[in-house]
Amino acid sequence: MNLSRKEFLRLAIASGASAAFGLPRASLAAGLTGTVSYLTYEALPTTKKVTGELVAALEAANPGLKINVLFTSPEAVRKQVSSMLQSGSAPDLVNLDLEDAVLYGHAGLLEPVTSIVSKIENLPDRWRARLDGQDFFVPMGVKFTYSWYRSDLLEKAGLTPPKTWDEFQSAAAKLTGNGQYGYVVNSNETGDQPVSTLFSYAFSNGVNFIDDDGNILFAEGDNRAALADTLRFLAAMSKFSPSGAGFTWGDIINSFASGKVAMADYIGSRLYSVVAQNNPALAQFTKPFVQPYGKSPANRLSAEGFMVFRNAPNKEAAKAIAVYLREGRRYFDYLWSIPLHVLPTTKEAFLGDFQQDPFVRDHQDIAKVVEASWDVARNPVYDLNGKKAAWQRARIYTSTVYNKMLATVIQAGGDPNAAIEQAAKSAKSLLKNG
Repeated sequence: MNLSRKEFLRLAIASGASAAFGLPRASLAAGLTGTVSYLTYEALPTTKKVTGELVAALEAANPGLKINVLFTSPEAVRKQVSSMLQSGSAPDLVNLDLEDAVLYGHAGLLEPVTSIVSKIENLPDRWRARLDGQDFFVPMGVKFTYSWYRSDLLEKAGLTPPKTWDEFQSAAAKLTGNGQYGYVVNSNETGDQPVSTLFSYAFSNGVNFIDDDGNILFAEGDNRAALADTLRFLAAMSKFSPSGAGFTWGDIINSFASGKVAMADYIGSRLYSVVAQNNPALAQFTKPFVQPYGKSPANRLSAEGFMVFRNAPNKEAAKAIAVYLREGRRYFDYLWSIPLHVLPTTKEAFLGDFQQDPFVRDHQDIAKVVEASWDVARNPVYDLNGKKAAWQRARIYTSTVYNKMLATVIQAGGDPNAAIEQAAKSAKSLLKNG
């Protein structure tokens, strides 16, 4: 990207403008050289533009530096990383999820970034990939799971957004019929969307899946009973859903955007953004609400951020770029390019200067649901009550063990307890291989 002098100066002094936002001043990194590969799955046009401008400004300040950015999907990033590692090379800087960082870190593939992470104020432990006393993940943003509803349909039916599973099931039943579905359930045997939904509801029903030492808990005692209840709940909700046997994240959005689904769950606000773009008439009736709970409110948290690979050819420059993108106004510009979907990593920042963005100010209904969801969010690598990141949790979560358990109950009408027993056997077998 070629920047005019005016554009470069605007970006270069962005840290000065940060003072007006109450953000820390941040100067451009200097003395960086070499070619750095940067892989990211945040590929909205607005995000590409902001990232391109930030990269161009840093390159202009460092004539010996070249940053090659690859914008793609999470699955494509993982395949690219795998391909590079198998060929004996390694990417410099990668934007992926906390689960990925825990697995790569456990395998000894990542460079410690503790010196960077330790300087992030008020960062909750539950979105750090901290293994054996070292951090291997620079959190860039977080997303929370919450639900969406058609306000026109609920008002017509005399309903308010449900808070509990019983209310949710009753509302979905009332909103189903004549080509209309009350809810949408994904039971695909691959992909992380079905598992994300399962974990969000299971956490709200008190399920602990795996302990800090990697022992399987979900097939034992109260956890087993609560997980079986969760599976029964999702199976019951699937009766009010189009078939989700082959669904992806995008299919959840498209089902809602088509106007045929009254309620849906999603991580972050991307569902709303796509609806607003593809079906503006529907967007005015698309409203968020806190995801209904079983025993108490909870939801599945997603954390994304930077990893620097241990054998990367330019890892010191990669670390400097990670710091650069997280500093001052640059950081908020990046987050604002993914409107209310990827959020600051601290609640203080979210409730503070982040609120000054026009989109955030204009969508306080989403902001309030996010705030209500913040403190009860949990990531699968920490589980519901874990105290440390466990690679065993990440290994099973990113496999198809939970997908198959869910599909057995929803698609095949299988017994939840039998499905749980089989999932536990598969999980233990998988963990034997490390």
